[in-house]
Parts: sequence; C-alpha cells; structure tokens
Amino acid sequence: MLSRIAIGLGFTSSARAQDIQALVRAMLDAAPPHAQAKIFTLARKAQSAALCEAVASLGLEVEALDDAEFAARQSEFLARGAKASEKVREKTGLASVAEAAALMGGGPRATLLAPRRAARNVTCALAAPADELQA
Repeated sequence: MLSRIAIGLGFTSSARAQDIQALVRAMLDAAPPHAQAKIFTLARKAQSAALCEAVASLGLEVEALDDAEFAARQSEFLARGAKASEKVREKTGLASVAEAAALMGGGPRATLLAPRRAARNVTCALAAPADELQA
C-alpha cells in the first residue's frame, strides 16, 4: 500500500465541480491502494468555487502551490517525467500543470504514477514516492 498519492490538478475557469470530482475519482479508483491522497494545484486556482465544492464532496485537502516557484521549476518537472503541452503553454505560459503539480506535491523523490488525463476542462495526474512504487 502506498503511503500517499499526490493529485496534480489543472482546470479552466469554465470547469464545473462535478467535472473535477469525476476525473479525480476516476484517477483514484484506478490507482493502487493508498493511505492518503491530497490535491495540489496552482495558488491562483486553489480558491475557485468549483474546486472548493469538488474537494468538499471528495473529502480531500488542497494545497496551493506557489505560482513563482512552480514556474521556476518547470525544467525539473520535465526532467522527472512531466510532458510538455503546447495547449497548456498557450493558456498558462507553463509547459506542464497537472503532472508538474503532482510531482511538486509528491516531493523530491516522487515519480508519476499516472500521466495526465483530461476531461471536460480538467486535467489530472498522480504521483507517489518512487521508493514505494519499486517495492
């Protein structure tokens, strides 16, 4: 059993709570058993009404990632397995959001457990401690 899963989340301003909730649930349902899961997203998105509603329904915590640090570490996240997206770059100026947020939230030894998946204006990826995935 994994000790924790970091859920990286990106979404547009038109994303609805039920869309966030559905994608996060689907990703977690397909993940290995885990003791805890937490959502990580950009600070500028952390207080959105849709996210707050989805999180309340899911019973998960959200951690806001510092936008400046997140942007400065994009190369690191790409080197650790996040994939660059031209669509994301056009909309946010960042190479990756969901996968990078999962890796940042998972810590320096985290690796992608599930690559980004997108549905209805929401993108989600999962990361977990690399040493637990190799065990």
